[in-house]
Amino acid sequence: MSKGRKFIGIALMTGVFLWIIYYIVRMKGYASMDASSLSDEQIAAIKNSIQSSVIISGLLIGGLLGAVVQRSKFCIAAACHNIVTTNDMTQTRAYAMALFVAIPATQLLYRLGSVDIAHSIYIDSPFTWLSYIAGGFIFGIGIVYAGGCASRILVRAGEGNLGGLVSVLAFIFSSGATLWGITAKLRVDYFDKLTLDLKNQYLPDMFGGVPAWAVILVIEAALLAFMLKSPKESEWRGWRWPMAGAAIGLIVVVAWWINGLAFKAVPNVDSFSFTGPNDPTLLQTWRPKSLTFALADAQTFRYIILWTGESINFAIATVLGVLAGSFIAALISGTFQWVAPPLQQFKYNLVGGLLMGFGAVLAMGCNIGQGLSGISSLSAGSVLTMAFIFFGAIAGAKFMTWSIMREA
Repeated sequence: MSKGRKFIGIALMTGVFLWIIYYIVRMKGYASMDASSLSDEQIAAIKNSIQSSVIISGLLIGGLLGAVVQRSKFCIAAACHNIVTTNDMTQTRAYAMALFVAIPATQLLYRLGSVDIAHSIYIDSPFTWLSYIAGGFIFGIGIVYAGGCASRILVRAGEGNLGGLVSVLAFIFSSGATLWGITAKLRVDYFDKLTLDLKNQYLPDMFGGVPAWAVILVIEAALLAFMLKSPKESEWRGWRWPMAGAAIGLIVVVAWWINGLAFKAVPNVDSFSFTGPNDPTLLQTWRPKSLTFALADAQTFRYIILWTGESINFAIATVLGVLAGSFIAALISGTFQWVAPPLQQFKYNLVGGLLMGFGAVLAMGCNIGQGLSGISSLSAGSVLTMAFIFFGAIAGAKFMTWSIMREA
């Protein structure tokens, strides 16, 4: 890519990031304002402004993620299975860098009162251990066959890969069926009923008297040691992969930030409608969240086909943003092209997408939702899910290699 194109790409991504920061500052003002003297019309206007700010931020955050993944080729699927397929841990270390950035920054926002992660689904939900294990393992197998993780297949579709598009469509179909359709009964009646009796899923609370900062310090030290252990000849020693991992970790943090502030701002400007942070209506719409694609992809499809019966939200906006961001990044870099993989790969894309959709919903999140957003909140369920995504991806890679060699 020429220097001119590279400069345009970097300038656009920088501009988008600053635009997101503008909305965060704006939301921070809403969260701290005194609304007692405002009229009903002013309160309605502010609520509309909060809604539009969150949606636009979702588009921008998704666009930024799509552009970063498209240019860096970051993929958590590769981070998992490359350990056995290529013996290369560059992508694994990039994932570690994303966590290295996201965990302390998210926890700092929590301690400062900007993001109440205690009300997020990762901390506040029942510990459905079998769903985490089975869903994570099935999703891990799926990402190998689909040729990419939940964000990567969206990016591939955005840059013209028809195999990626098949994976996305299969993922949407399967996740929707597992959320609301024919396989939802299997999830609810058999998997989600098996839970552990925990107060919450916050790791520091589960360790008793151990302070949160000590848990964070241990995790950060382990991640840093893993990254520093890379061989001198590794690609990791350059700037591309560390920067990509750090950028993705930062994107997860700003997604937490904007949604966390919105969760604070809405009841602040409308205390008549919402009784407090535990209000069921408030949690249904404004619960603190970051990036995830399990629910988001299914909601996006439902929004597109129903339209009049649905409303756009942050999750839907991020999916549309990823597609747009990857498309624009591919155009600027000159890498956009329609690609039709061989028929056998199409079969893999279809099967992989179906497994991903079922596994992601069963586990309450994908490799981004549980693997980055959830772990940055220090959720025990997210750690368990991500561990089994790793196991599933490794098992899937080994089985695929064995089946290919058998057919040869």
